[in-house]
Amino acid sequence: MASWRYYLAFWSRRSTATVVPAGSTSQARRCAQAHHKAGYGTLVSVQQASAADRQLIRQGVWVRRRRDGSSPQFGTTAERAAARRQRSRYRSWL
Repeated sequence: MASWRYYLAFWSRRSTATVVPAGSTSQARRCAQAHHKAGYGTLVSVQQASAADRQLIRQGVWVRRRRDGSSPQFGTTAERAAARRQRSRYRSWL
C-alpha cells in the first residue's frame, strides 16, 4: 500500500498553495491539475509539506504557505508583516 504524504501545489495566480494528499510528487502534480480551478493560473511547482505544515493540515487548519517559504502563520512580527505585504501584491486576483 502506498504511503500518503501531503504536498503543496503552487499556482501562478494564487498567493498561497493548495494542499494535495498523494503518494509521490508526480501523483500530487496530476491530482492538482485534475482539480484545477478557474482563476488559479498554471501549476508552478509541487513541494512536500514541511513538518509544521503537516501538523496544521492534520488539525484541519488552513495552511498558508508561499513559494518563497514565508507564511503568515509562523515567524516574527517582521516576517508576518512581510507576508502581509506580499499577500497584498496578489489582492487583485483574490
